This record gives sequence, structure tokens and C-alpha cells, in this order.
Amino acid sequence: MSFRHPLSKRVYHLKARPEQLSPKVLVAGDPDRIEIASSLLEDPVLVSRHRGFPVITGTYKGEKITLACHGIGAPSAAIVFEELAMLGAKIVIRAGTCGGLSPEAESGKIAVIEASAYENSGTLRQYFGEVSMPAYATPEVTLKIVEVLGEMGLEYHRGVALSHDAFHKVEENASRWGKLGIDFLEMESAALFTIGRYRGLKTGAMALIVD
Repeated sequence: MSFRHPLSKRVYHLKARPEQLSPKVLVAGDPDRIEIASSLLEDPVLVSRHRGFPVITGTYKGEKITLACHGIGAPSAAIVFEELAMLGAKIVIRAGTCGGLSPEAESGKIAVIEASAYENSGTLRQYFGEVSMPAYATPEVTLKIVEVLGEMGLEYHRGVALSHDAFHKVEENASRWGKLGIDFLEMESAALFTIGRYRGLKTGAMALIVD
């Protein structure tokens, strides 16, 4: 059995064309953050806002950049990462927020997420089955993020996140995860790193530590 109109190869949600996007994409979960970030671009163009997911392309310091919203959690984010790859994205960097677990992951610092742990269930199990696909950022992208944060004089901590699927249950497990050496808690970086590797994207992630 197959679908009459296969969705796996269609840009079904972002409603954009390849020429409307840059190969370099900055993503965030909150659509309002995409709108705010677009104020830093020259000549920003709203490409799409289908289903409340804004996609905006403009120029930053002479370079074409696309901003895109991925929503909350792995199922939503995976759709956006897939469709960005279909549209010709080559580098996707997530900028979001996270919780801090380790003593070094203090509120107000930037978490530079080098790798992510995840439970082999849900979205990523649908992709990779029994295989625990390594979830790590592209090293050169991480190094570039660190370089830029240093130039900006921002405090950061490099470490490992746990990408979970239950925001309002996370506190019950936080202590156990912290003892395992997890630095940060968030919801999307594991999907970005694994699906990015699967689809040939270079990836990176950073997040403001808010609690």
C-alpha cells in the first residue's frame, strides 16, 4: 500500500520554493523569536507563515540568511528539518532556550550543545528503529559558534543536552539525568543532529539557559 500523493518528498508545511531560502538557516521554536530576529536582517522577506511557522529570508552582513520556526518538540521539529533539507538547506543551527542541570550551566549563560542524549522512542525510533543514532553537532559548526560567542563577550558552557518529550514531567527526572552527566534539558537538538546527519546537513545548536 502507498499514498496516492506521497508526503515524504513534498514541502507540505513550509510552503516555500528553494530559491526563496538560503543554504544557511537559523531555526527557533518560538515564531515570535523568528519575527524579532528578522529585525536584524536587511530587506527581510516573509516567505511563508503556513500553520503559524514563519520563514523569513534576508541579508545579514552581506550574506543571505533564512530564519525558520520549528515549533515545539521532536515531531514538529523533524518536519521542518526535513522540509528545509528538501528546499536546499546545507547548514541548520538551532537557537533556543533550555534548562541547566550541571553546576556550570548557570542561568544567563549560553548553552553550546555539542551532543544530545535521548530515549530511543517516539520520533527518532520511527526514523532509526532499534539503532541509537549518534546525536552530535557538526564539530566545525560548534567551533564557529564558540568563536562568535567569544568575540561577542558572551558567557557560554559547552556540554551535553537531553532532548525530552514531556515538558511538564521533566522535573521528576531532572535529578536522575543530572547524575548521568547531562548539562542541559531541551526538546529538539537530538532530532536536529540525527536527522541532519541522515539528510546530509551540517548542524549546530545553542540555547539561553533560563533555569
